[in-house]
Amino acid sequence: MADDSRSFNHPLLTVLAAFAIVSLAIGAYVLINQKPPVSAGQVLSLNVYPIHRDLSTPSSTNGLGGESEVYDEVLVFANVRITNQTDIPLFLQDMWAILDLPDGPQRNGAASLTDFNKVFVAYPDVRQYRKDPILRDLTLPAGQRVDGLMIFHFDIPKAQWDARQDMEIHVSFQHQNSLVITVPKRL
Repeated sequence: MADDSRSFNHPLLTVLAAFAIVSLAIGAYVLINQKPPVSAGQVLSLNVYPIHRDLSTPSSTNGLGGESEVYDEVLVFANVRITNQTDIPLFLQDMWAILDLPDGPQRNGAASLTDFNKVFVAYPDVRQYRKDPILRDLTLPAGQRVDGLMIFHFDIPKAQWDARQDMEIHVSFQHQNSLVITVPKRL
């Protein structure tokens, strides 16, 4: 009589078979139950408006003139899309950008609705960039998306903007993790 029990008596084969079955079961469970992040975002367009002002007081015959005072800044117009990837509403709280410069990071909040409108009055040349803003306290329904403009202001000259290493836009939500959108260097 032949001994048929020999093929399953080898302990290494039994352990390898059990390991393979358990690994497949765990992999299937993770794949089936994997959830996407609650939100996604992308920058649709980015426009930069440099502002350079020389606020020097001219000299007069009655006294000394003022010192030269130069003021440089950039306004960044980011047209952004935010998508709710859940089956519940998202409640947007705040938006800000972090600019990674060679001398350290600089953070700036997105313009409020009041400041948003003032930008287009103060600088008529930027009206071409105007779009509907993304508002704070916005409720984004389940599965929906919103496109809109965020305006950021940085007190740096245009040359320093061009030398930036990175820029991220952060969108915070109530009761959910913040969305971080990396802005491509060239857009």
